[in-house]
Amino acid sequence: MTNPAPQPSPQPSPEIPRYQEIVSILLKEIEQGAYRLGARMPTEFELCSRFDVSRYTVREAMRKLEDMGLVSRRPGIGTILAATTADGRYANSINSLDELMQYASDTRMEVLGTELIEADEELAALMNCEPGTPWYRMDAQRWASDTRKPFCTTTLWVRGDFAGIVPRIGKEQRAVYRMIEEAHGVTIREVLQDIEGIVLDDRTAATLDAPAGSAGLKITRLYLGTDGQVFEGSVNIHPTGRFRYSMRLQRQDNPSGRRKGTRD
Repeated sequence: MTNPAPQPSPQPSPEIPRYQEIVSILLKEIEQGAYRLGARMPTEFELCSRFDVSRYTVREAMRKLEDMGLVSRRPGIGTILAATTADGRYANSINSLDELMQYASDTRMEVLGTELIEADEELAALMNCEPGTPWYRMDAQRWASDTRKPFCTTTLWVRGDFAGIVPRIGKEQRAVYRMIEEAHGVTIREVLQDIEGIVLDDRTAATLDAPAGSAGLKITRLYLGTDGQVFEGSVNIHPTGRFRYSMRLQRQDNPSGRRKGTRD
């Protein structure tokens, strides 16, 4: 490993997460050949010292590089430089509401159109509301900072009584549900998510600049408040080759010491 020349740590930006600033610096150094392919990357301790940040921040930065296919973690060895160019896909790892909020901050949504509609039977079934309920519908594209094409189309619905935040959507790089919480005093209870494989129709393919009839991934999310009612919903469609969704599953301890589904 070639140690890069020491540089002063950049001043934190209130708009860019600290780990993302570290990712940008390391990406530039990788492109400039500061690290040899297959060689060990700096340790967490070295990066913490260099950037004056916590181990959590460094781990988030390295996780982002790993999601991009640039580094790999090997037990007993450390973090290895696996590639010098990213694989071109936007990598998404969402395991909590905090990570969902970070996802909104790390990407940019471009709103293509907005209209106030009344829910038909299909939308009412999706949102678990009465037909005729007013909703704001927005058609949009979402971009990552390191992609030249949108990595998804988004259809977003916001309940009609939250009209005040609609003009801010797409202009502020923030999670929509957080805007609603802050502006209207709503507290989110849970997010329901459904993932399915689809075939891109002609219209969606043209919007994404992808081949019609090619494979895609459809992710539907419904945001519920403490009253159990949906106040926001979205359908995101990703073309093949531009998106990767990852999650981490952990075993939960069973306080009773028994396996679920068994009886004494």
